[in-house]
Amino acid sequence: MARTTAPRPRWQRRPAARPDEILDAAFAVFAEDGFARAKLDDVARRAGVSKGTLYLYFDSKETLFREMVRAKIIPCVVQGEELVRTHEGSARDLLVTVIRRMWITVRSPEVTRIGRLLQFELGSFPELGRFYFDEVIARTRRLLQDAIDRGIASGEFRRVPHHFTTRAVASLLVHSAQHQCFFAPLDPAPLTDEQVVNGVIDIVLNGVLVRPPSRSKA
Repeated sequence: MARTTAPRPRWQRRPAARPDEILDAAFAVFAEDGFARAKLDDVARRAGVSKGTLYLYFDSKETLFREMVRAKIIPCVVQGEELVRTHEGSARDLLVTVIRRMWITVRSPEVTRIGRLLQFELGSFPELGRFYFDEVIARTRRLLQDAIDRGIASGEFRRVPHHFTTRAVASLLVHSAQHQCFFAPLDPAPLTDEQVVNGVIDIVLNGVLVRPPSRSKA
């Protein structure tokens, strides 16, 4: 008689796939519960692994948070850096594209909730706050500044004191995304996401574009 091989249970997965599944689960749990309240038991349960298995890959909640950021958020920053590096065309078009891509990232429900976590919790975890600032916030500012510097060099943009534009863009996008996520259902005159991002672009461009010289009346 031919020997038959019993099928592998459907729940079995290759060990190589587990870190990604754990990071997916961590992304959801941190977004829902925040950092302080998040439990590794909940992450393991959502990932479909034991807590012991989770510890084989991530030795602490802090390590898991860092690796979650590296897997889920930093790739978006890297894509932005590459876009700025390789863009051919006007600085105006580059800046608009960067803003639209940033909006897609910060508007996702998970990233919006991670943003809220950062505002309210990471002051109590200064090492994680420094990590996020260095790896995400500072790098995002630099890629925005590179796009703006290109416009200044080409004569499209004017210089803005203290590089404030880079801070303004990020603040407008993050705050607007949080409003859309948490308060739009309560807003008697809500805006669509497209209206919001177009409004951000309008404000930014009118702030950085070179102004034509005023003509004195004869």
